[in-house]
Amino acid sequence: MRLALSHTIRLALAAAILVCVPAIASAAQPPKKADAVSDGPHSESSLERDANGIPVGDDPNGLLANADIERGKRVFQKIGLCISCHGWDGNGTGKNSRSEGAAALLRDTSMDAEALISVVRCGIPGTPMPYHDSQAYKKPELCYGQTMADFDEAGAPRKGHTFKEADIVNVVAYIETKLKGYGKATLADCEEAFKPGAGFCIGMK
Repeated sequence: MRLALSHTIRLALAAAILVCVPAIASAAQPPKKADAVSDGPHSESSLERDANGIPVGDDPNGLLANADIERGKRVFQKIGLCISCHGWDGNGTGKNSRSEGAAALLRDTSMDAEALISVVRCGIPGTPMPYHDSQAYKKPELCYGQTMADFDEAGAPRKGHTFKEADIVNVVAYIETKLKGYGKATLADCEEAFKPGAGFCIGMK
């Protein structure tokens, strides 16, 4: 189908951006490091951030203005089980066998808040990235102009653990403030994500 092919190409490009393209600094003025991570043993941010910790320019429409970041962490780790494919620190090394190879490196993504919300809501058809909105692909206006009828079995989007729209926003806010743009995770990052002495943190520095 010509329409489905067009959307498939667009989605493949979105997947490539999500996985491969790191955010880059302006040539004229390098971004400053976030104050929240400049004076401690946490990984450093390569991106300039606003007062809420969101990379500057990533949320021009205020989609994350009322997000609950702590709730977003819970969605990432326990409700949506994003951690099982993307890893607790977003480095793409989760242990879920349904993720064929490394999942998207969320620390390196250049996608803004709106794009991330769309991918969490609708997934990326034809890839292991599942959708998390229970209404996805039931109405064409929700996900890329497509419904399940537009896909064959091999290319159909996968269903993940579903959660409410508010939690889609919350988990994206968590990704934006705690994962995107940060360097290699440190022991301090791990203990902030879990607790001091957590099993995930054993062997980290």
